[in-house]
Amino acid sequence: MSTGVNPVRERKYRPRNPPCLDRAEINWKEEEFHNLVRDMGYRSEWGAQFPTPNSTALDAPPGYIALYAAYFWEGNFLLPMTKFTGVVLTNYGLHISQINTLGLPQITHFEFICRPIALNRLSRCLTCFIL
Repeated sequence: MSTGVNPVRERKYRPRNPPCLDRAEINWKEEEFHNLVRDMGYRSEWGAQFPTPNSTALDAPPGYIALYAAYFWEGNFLLPMTKFTGVVLTNYGLHISQINTLGLPQITHFEFICRPIALNRLSRCLTCFIL
């Protein structure tokens, strides 16, 4: 006999905790890398390198940093980065790899809106904007 209540179904998809940086292998197709380099207009002298197989973000060669494609596609991060972005990172003691891809657009959006204001005053105003 039916009670009119739908039985609770077990979810088929269960989210997993993401692996740590030292265990998360970079799973990227070389064609996608070359498309990013081409579309973003990287200069050859910048020496962008496709990661080696089974490498992680921590395996970048000396003098290089690993940045995920999301920094560029979703975070609107461009190279060379603007002086303002450099000032913000320096003032807050941050490395670009420590910024969330959702935080990058906030910084660039703030900069582009406030371009008429002198650049040295922008970094002082940023704290008010973000908080």
